Amino acid sequence: MKTKLLLGAFFLFASLSLNAYELNGDLKVGWTGYKTEKKVGVSGTFKDVDLQITKNDDFVKFLKSAKVKIDTSSLDSGLEIRNKSMVSTLFSLKSSEKILASIANINENNGALTLMLTMNEVTKSIPMKYSVKDNKVVASGVIDILDYSMSESFAKFAKECFNLHKGKTFSEVTISFELPFKK
Repeated sequence: MKTKLLLGAFFLFASLSLNAYELNGDLKVGWTGYKTEKKVGVSGTFKDVDLQITKNDDFVKFLKSAKVKIDTSSLDSGLEIRNKSMVSTLFSLKSSEKILASIANINENNGALTLMLTMNEVTKSIPMKYSVKDNKVVASGVIDILDYSMSESFAKFAKECFNLHKGKTFSEVTISFELPFKK
């Protein structure tokens, strides 16, 4: 009898875990900064993104378990000289070498989530819109670099790019992520 109960519990647990949400690929993190009076976008990614996420039967709990650490020196804008410029100015502070992120709240009814983003030892809650399509969570929101005590490094970056940006560099940055999952 005891063996049957143990086997039954095992099969129940195994069938539940087969229906759990889990990561199914790599997390993609994107950003778009803006330059010139016309607010021309320059987009990129980070190559070194460490995601820790726990398999869960509950979709919200699965997403809220995500913990992300980004190495800012892995910034990739598609142009090596721009990458070096951004890393050596914007992310020049020791305290801005890593970006940390986690999801604090999710409102499935209106497709909104709150991302807790830590950069330069400053943590802010970032409202983001998200959708789920083709087994991917796709989210987007806006941050202001100046909210992260980065005014000096931002000023260095804007000065270095003054001519290329025709005198205008925006501190707002659109951030996004794409998280593939399976159930």
